[in-house]
Amino acid sequence: MLHTRTNASTDKPDNFAMPVKGRDDGKNRGILAALLPGAKIQSDGKVVVSVGTTRETVIFNVGGTRFETYKSTLKRQPDFALADENFLRKHFRKDVGDYFFDRDPDMFKSILNYLRTGELHLPSNICGPAAKAELAFWKIQDDLIERCCWTDYNSWNATVNALNQLEHDRKGSLLDSTESEEGEKTTWTKWRPRLWMIINDPASSRTAKIYGWISLMVVAVSIFSFMAETHPSFSYSLHRNIPTSSSNGTAYTNYSDVNGSVVPVNVSTSTGDVKTESVTHPVLAVIDIICLAFFTVEFICRLCLSRRRLQYLTSLMGVIDLLALIPDYIELIVYNVNPELQFDGSVDFISVLRITRVLRIFRLVRHVPGLWILIYTLRASFKELLLMSAFLLVGMLVFSSLIYYVDDHKIFTSIPHGFWWAIITMTTVGYGDMYPTTNLGYLVGSFCALSGLLMIGFSVPVLVNNFIMYYKHVQFALEEEHNKKVREKEASGGLLGMMTKGSTGRKECSPETVPLNSLSPNRNNQGVADV
Repeated sequence: MLHTRTNASTDKPDNFAMPVKGRDDGKNRGILAALLPGAKIQSDGKVVVSVGTTRETVIFNVGGTRFETYKSTLKRQPDFALADENFLRKHFRKDVGDYFFDRDPDMFKSILNYLRTGELHLPSNICGPAAKAELAFWKIQDDLIERCCWTDYNSWNATVNALNQLEHDRKGSLLDSTESEEGEKTTWTKWRPRLWMIINDPASSRTAKIYGWISLMVVAVSIFSFMAETHPSFSYSLHRNIPTSSSNGTAYTNYSDVNGSVVPVNVSTSTGDVKTESVTHPVLAVIDIICLAFFTVEFICRLCLSRRRLQYLTSLMGVIDLLALIPDYIELIVYNVNPELQFDGSVDFISVLRITRVLRIFRLVRHVPGLWILIYTLRASFKELLLMSAFLLVGMLVFSSLIYYVDDHKIFTSIPHGFWWAIITMTTVGYGDMYPTTNLGYLVGSFCALSGLLMIGFSVPVLVNNFIMYYKHVQFALEEEHNKKVREKEASGGLLGMMTKGSTGRKECSPETVPLNSLSPNRNNQGVADV
């Protein structure tokens, strides 16, 4: 039963209803909350007042702060934990005569105020996750929070969920090295977590750091090769002899470089036109093959070492690795089967596939935290980016239509043709290839530019705030991991010193052993312990 302090009668509270006239319900509700705690205005205009004739009070000690309220106040919400006598009985202290809860007193004060006034307001000094935990303990739904406090509460919880997901993906949780291997301990189960940490966490050991630098250099060389093969300085001219006929009906091709040396090819029995082709330097091809072999071995190792292989294949980095490898293998196989296809315009799909080689750049995500943060910023701001795209689409349709009807049709030949001008103007780029020439066109262009500024002003702050939030979190996480490793190293060093001193013994300690003991960071405490 509920332990109370009795001052008078213990009758149950009664409910009285009275009509309220007037159109300003918000003003009436504020007056009632001040004059009649617990009063509520129903949809039909009636005011329901819970009037407790009891004078029994209940004393709570929450986190060292004393609260006292009427027993009838606790019964106003039967679903709350405070209305459950079995719940309260577990926390009753007979020697003191109160209910003790080692919880946050500020949140409890807000809950009591909700039972008194019917409005749940959160303290400004409590973050969303802490408030959520307190509400869950007292069995209160968070949808009861007032709108003035709901924005910050929901924002905090959404931020925590996003940061947890970021940390989950940043650490590469496909293989949790802290989990114990099931079954019999073997050499493979012993080394698999270590190898996984080497290829995924450069800060885990010196070997992992060396591998990380090697992987970073290979990625940089691969990106250089991808860019260099499009530059004329890294190509040379190749003369091709294109025959017009052959004795056996088969066409052959002779190759010779600019120096006149013949490239080993099939011998043709006929003569034809000589065509000069620009070919990528063979050194770049060798670099591509070496990088391809390295990335292939790395991909296979990640796949074999991962406990959740399907999850790795469907993850962002797994998809990027796979898409960056497939085009290289297709190109390598096709050109080795038939070298003529690299000069044949009918296989343009190879060039399209090679576009996906730009995904090599995203391999830097593993080594540059800023790129990882950028990806998560765009991911977290997807709704805002979608809204910005909708604004851009509407503005593009409106202003391209207006400029078509008020300006020169020789410049703006159609409304779809004006889409380009509208996008460039709204994004404040302005290439100058299309521009209005009439007075009305100037007016339309001015409004188009102003609307673009407003659109950018509404969306960019969200991106900046998300980027700053993720950046600070990653920097804090990296610093925390560094400090943790330093503490573990200091602890292991102190333990080693204590074990060394214990094995030698105090009586058998020689001057030669003093420097070894002095290496321990806890040597001062050891001297006190020996006394």
